[in-house]
Amino acid sequence: MKKFSLLLAISTSALLVACGDSEEATNLPDNAPTEQNSMNQTSTVTDTSNAPFNFTHFELDIKYANDESYEVNYENEASRAEAKIDDEVNKSKIEGNEATNKLVPIFESFTFDANTESDAVIDEVLQKFNQPDNFLEVEIEIKFADGTTKEYHRTQ
Repeated sequence: MKKFSLLLAISTSALLVACGDSEEATNLPDNAPTEQNSMNQTSTVTDTSNAPFNFTHFELDIKYANDESYEVNYENEASRAEAKIDDEVNKSKIEGNEATNKLVPIFESFTFDANTESDAVIDEVLQKFNQPDNFLEVEIEIKFADGTTKEYHRTQ
């Protein structure tokens, strides 16, 4: 019975590993800020002087008419990175490395930091993602490499 249980556990683990997660990204720049987790405590990389961008998590949710939205989810943790772009307006959804190929150049072009005014961050994000200004609502949440989390919100 123990051998059967062990075999079942190994088989299940192998199946889960083989399935993977389509949002997982492996092609980020080597020096992209990474959130470090240890013993249920979170600390983040603070030296971003040579980093291509200055955050570990980025979430963007833009709501348009007709229940359509444009969503970006990115997180880079020590154990794995995930990225996803769900564009209901243009009926496309990309994840993992395909998403990071599109996101990294945009992230690298950002000029804001945790001290930038809210309206300036929202304007820059909309511009860099080439989003029209006929949105109903924009929500952005960014966790900067120093551990600061900022939320930005605008409605029209």
